[in-house]
This record gives sequence, C-alpha cells and structure tokens, in this order.
Amino acid sequence: MILFDFDGVLVDSLNEVALTAYNAATGSLLTSLSEIPGAPAALFKRNRFHVQQIGDAITLMNWCIERPQFDSTRPLSKEEYRTVAFGDTASLNARTNLIYETRKRFIERDENRWLSLHQPYQPLWSELIKRDDRVFVILTNKNHDATLRLCRHFGLDIDANDIYSGDRGTTKVENMQQIQTRFGIEYVSFIDDSVKNLKELDLEFNQEKKMLTLLLADWGYTGPDDARIAQELGYPVFNQTDLILLMENST
Repeated sequence: MILFDFDGVLVDSLNEVALTAYNAATGSLLTSLSEIPGAPAALFKRNRFHVQQIGDAITLMNWCIERPQFDSTRPLSKEEYRTVAFGDTASLNARTNLIYETRKRFIERDENRWLSLHQPYQPLWSELIKRDDRVFVILTNKNHDATLRLCRHFGLDIDANDIYSGDRGTTKVENMQQIQTRFGIEYVSFIDDSVKNLKELDLEFNQEKKMLTLLLADWGYTGPDDARIAQELGYPVFNQTDLILLMENST
C-alpha cells in the first residue's frame, strides 16, 4: 500500500501557503500574491522547504517581513532557520490553528481565487485519477477540509475517511498509527518531500522491525541538500515516473 503526502507531492500549494502565511502573520485577507508589498513572498517561497509543521510558516513569514534586505536568492541554512523557528513565543498549536482559520476566511471570501493558487503535479495526479479501483491514502499536515476541497476540485475521487490530516494538532506519527490499526497492515510505502518527516516516522516505526518504506519525492518543496541526506539515511529518492511504476507494481 502506498501513502501520499499532499502539499509538495500531489499538489503544488506554494503560492497559497505563502499568501495564507502572510495573511495570518499580518491579520490581512489578501487574495493575490501581487498584493503583498516588497519581497517577503519570494523570500518565504525560497525557504518553504524548512517548514515542517504548518504553524511554523507564520514564524518564517514574520521573519521574511522583518528582513527585507535579506538576499531572497539564498536559502537560510539549517542553523539560521533553527534560530528563526525557536524565536517564536506563540505555541505551535496556536500558530497552526491561526493558519487553518485564516485559510477558512480566505475560502469563505473567494473560494475560486483560493483554488486558483493550487496546481496538481503531473503526470502523477492524472495517474491517480485513473486508478479509481484502488484504495489510496493521503497522510498530510494540511487541514482536512482544504485537502478534500482540492481533491474534489481537481477530479480526484477519494473517500473523506482516507485523508489523515493535521487537524487538532495530530502529527503524522499519530496518524500513521491510526492507519496501521485501521488497515491491519505492517508494510507500507510512504512518499513525502520532507526528510524531517521521514526521519520522524523512521524512528517511530522502523527501529525494532522495518514496517515502513520511506521515499523522498524529488519534486515539491525539497531543499538543496535533501536528496543527498535522504540517500545517506537510506531513503530512496523518487521522481514521478519512479512512483508511477511503483504504483503499477503494488497491490
């Protein structure tokens, strides 16, 4: 069985996350990236790969707004980002809820504009649409409502119960435990564009006995060193063609 991350693996939501993070950080309700003054959006998008829990997107955006002189073509190092992330006094849960609430207000104001900020990754998305006879599961830190809306909008017929999301602060480790309990399976493959997420799952599920095959997507929000790091940790790096072949050979 193959489990899929959502943002950065199935759908490119980089523009939406940048705009929602800006709105959350400033209390605005802009509906277009072009409305953001200056260069914080470009700086944020350059460093999006650092963000693991979506609440940290507010922290990163606040830093981008406060650092207009920073070279937006150079990503932050891990050490620099760690300093930024640890400098926020608001709780991660509060920041995550603020992202979800801000996104909800955006959708309520102009759902079509919100949807237009997303684009599914091809050819993977079309391949999933064709495989309507197979159960597949999405494991994401994104909120459930937004994930389901995007699946429906772009023509992917997935049962709402097959989306395991980050609502109520639920982590991917906790959701993976629920998935394994529900399906009664030990060996699954999971593809994500975050090495951090893969490492957390590896530590939880593969220490005594390997239960998860962890794969890094080479598209999406990957950092400049992520492919090398993943390979050093033993996580295969897949492109979309590799993943489609794996889907064809899996049951």
